[in-house]
Formats: sequence, C-alpha cells, structure tokens
Amino acid sequence: MEAWSPKIVAFLCTWCSYAGADLAGTGRNQYPPNIRVIRIPCSGRINPLYIIKALLEGADGVMVSGCHPGDCHYLVGNYYARRRFVVLKKLLTTAGIEADRVHFTWVSASEGARFADVVKEVTEKVTAMGPSTIVGAKHNQDSSGNNCPQNDSAAVILSDSEESYSFEEQQSELIPLCKKLLEGGTVSIIIGFQEGGEMGLSVPYFLNSPAEADKLVWNNRCVPNLSGYLCEVHSSPGEMSGKTAIIAKPCDARAVICLTKENQLKRDDVHIIGLTCDGMVDENGTALPACMNCKVRIPPVYDTLVSDGKQRDGSGTQGDGSPVLSAPQDCISAICQNNTEEPSPCVPEPPLCFERFASEMEKCILCFSCRQSCYGCYCKTCFVERGEPDWQTASPDIGTKMLYHLGRATHLSGRCVECGACENACASGVDIRYLIREVTNFIEETYDYQAGMDLATEPAMLSYKTDDPEIGFLGFENPNDNGCTGGDAGV
Repeated sequence: MEAWSPKIVAFLCTWCSYAGADLAGTGRNQYPPNIRVIRIPCSGRINPLYIIKALLEGADGVMVSGCHPGDCHYLVGNYYARRRFVVLKKLLTTAGIEADRVHFTWVSASEGARFADVVKEVTEKVTAMGPSTIVGAKHNQDSSGNNCPQNDSAAVILSDSEESYSFEEQQSELIPLCKKLLEGGTVSIIIGFQEGGEMGLSVPYFLNSPAEADKLVWNNRCVPNLSGYLCEVHSSPGEMSGKTAIIAKPCDARAVICLTKENQLKRDDVHIIGLTCDGMVDENGTALPACMNCKVRIPPVYDTLVSDGKQRDGSGTQGDGSPVLSAPQDCISAICQNNTEEPSPCVPEPPLCFERFASEMEKCILCFSCRQSCYGCYCKTCFVERGEPDWQTASPDIGTKMLYHLGRATHLSGRCVECGACENACASGVDIRYLIREVTNFIEETYDYQAGMDLATEPAMLSYKTDDPEIGFLGFENPNDNGCTGGDAGV
C-alpha cells in the first residue's frame, strides 16, 4: 500500500516567492514535491475564502508566501495581507482547525535556498498532523465542553429594579423629541420601533408625520438592529429629501458609523437619536446572549442622546468638520462597562473545538437569516451565490455550511458591532457568534480597534502599520504567548 503523503496548496506571489521557487529549481535546491503551486499577482490579492475552500476541498495544508514587507511590487499589498492572514489564522484555530495546517511566510526572488527550507518545514509540520479530517469526520460533541470558548453564561432575568436606564423615562422624552424633529423639518423620516411583533417583539416603524410619533415605543424588546434600513431608505435618492433619523441602541449607532466609513451612508444624511440601553430580553424576560456580554451601554456616537428622560446634543466638531459624536463626559465611564466577566479567550485543542463547530454546522439549514439580519451583509449578491467560482454545491453539505459561516466571519472581521442580530434571527439555534466574538476580541487586543466607536479611526482591516506583529507566521515567536493564536513557533 502506497504511503500517505500530504497535499499542500501553495499560493505564491509571482514577483518574489514564485521567482524564489524558480531559483530553487535552477539552483538545484531540493524540497519535497508535496506543494501544488497557484501563482498569484500579489499576496494582497488572496481572498481568505480561497484558503478556507482549499482546506474544505481536501487539502492537507495551505502555504501562502509573498514579498517581504517593504518589498512589495505594489508597494503595500503585503502589509494589508499580513493583517488578513493573522486574523484568518485566529478564526481557523478558534473553529478548531489545527494551526499547523495553514502557514504564512515571506520569500524573495533571491531566496531560492530559503524557499526550499520553507517547503521542507511546512511539509514536516503538515505531515505530523496526518491526513486532514476537516470534512467527513464523525463529530461526537463533548458534553462537558471543557476549554471551549463558551457563551453559556447563566440566564439573567432583567427586572425593572435591576435596570440602570429607565426605558419608560426615555420613551416619554423620545416621543416629543421625534415630533419636534419632524415639525421643524430637521428630518423627513424617522426609523424606530412600534409594538405588534410576535411574542411581544417590537418591530421596525417608519414615520414621516408628527401625528404618528405616539406609536413609537422604547422597551427591552426593541431587539432588531435598524441600521440596515438606512441603506434601503437612501438607495433611491430621488424618492426622498432631507435627513433620516434613526432611533439607535449603542450597537445600532456603531453600525451606522461602520456603514458611513464603508461609504454606504453619508453622515450628513443621518440624524442619530441615541438611547442608553441596559440590554434586550427574549419573550421570557431572559437577557439575550449578546446583551449579557455587551461592553457598550451608551451610544458612543449620536446627534441627540436621550438618557433617563434627559436630552443631550452633540457639539463641537471632528477633524473632518462633522459634529462631535461622542458621549458626554459624565457618561464616558459607562461606555466600556462590562456586564459579565468575559469567558477565557484561550482556544482549546482542535478536536474538541472542531467538534463544537461541526455540531453547530449540523444545525444550520442555510436559510441565510443571519445574513439578512446583519447590518454588515449589504452586498447585492452574496459570495456563496456567485457563479464564478461556484462556492455552493447543488446539494449543500456540511462543507458548504462551513465555507459560508467561515467566509461570513472573515467578512465581519473588524466590522462586527456585537449586536447579536445573527443569533437572534436564527430559527435553528446555531451559535456561530462565538467565532466572530473571539476574532473581534483578538482584533481589539492586537490592533486596538473597536468597530463603530468613532468616525476618525481607520478600520483595522483596511489599514496597517509597518511593524504589525506577524502572529501565527512561520517562525514567529511571541514571548507573551498564551496559547490562543495557534502560531507556528511559540504562538
């Protein structure tokens, strides 16, 4: 019987690493024949989905190599790629995919010998892992859940006496405020909440007349994130004039800022009515999972803030001349208030954590309700529905589900505002938010960035620093390693 040998997909930059591979050949530097080379114009052009797809299609390992930072043929392509690779590896290890199945490195056109050494090292590491069992393995979830990132906080029932911010007082101030904005012509339409949903859920409400404002409600069942409706309202500019106001929870306000940074909205077209929020509950009065872990209780960005029946207006200017949209000084301390102790960020051993990930995928029916409810999924055609390449098979299997959820998680990296809309909308009870939460926390710790907290800061995944850490790269050593990132050497 022929001995098993790993199949490794290698994405090589045409200007440096591919040329380095060619030099290794002409220089007769021998290396294992396990890599299948895909030539690319720049490491910055590698869609993380290609790496995920390769693993799900049966590759035992993936190797990505480009120009050394500072030597990119396109000047900064590999700087952007570096952050994407670091975050992708964090995502994969959180999902339980062994760290040593994916490797990133830099090889220049003059480093033929180094290329050969890198291939040898990658092949040895992948060989030690054995054949990939990412798809098709039998997943027996460990009921104890030891070491896995958890979202199993004890159920919290929010009663009126426990709420820091009175919904009733805010509502009593909200209604006359909305009437005033409409009567004075400050805004032409307001997006808020009204009663009428199933099981007491408050539903989105659009009003353009002061007389309709009395139907507005603000309570702990105003669960939906309303920011996505702003894109729909402004998608046909000829059909409306004037500003649109949005009644925004902290997560809604953060989403508005993210959409503004991504050029989906113009800040001047939106009036944010910020409301302090002590958390939303389900039909049983139990705090929603995302609200139990919420760090932001007061909108960091607003035009008018309603808090305990008092209004505060934004004042001053940002560097771009737009209104200052930060909370008043007496509320700053509450912005980063933790409601509960964060679970340990340490990633467990792959078998256990992969079983958890796979068991969640078994629940998924690919109804895409998570996508439809997410403010960040505004693409007209989702990547899984595009024909070239064909991401989704005719008969979706667990691999297709993994590709969709991992792909969506990469798209939300550095963009998630932790509203929990995806989890709240899922009819199958799929808990995939733990993946995005771990990545979100990792980005905050590594790049000091929280999505939607201000207009001035560049999004973490759309910016770079020349000295960004290469966490998880081949040969990277981190003296402060806590075992969470699954790197190749001390990570």
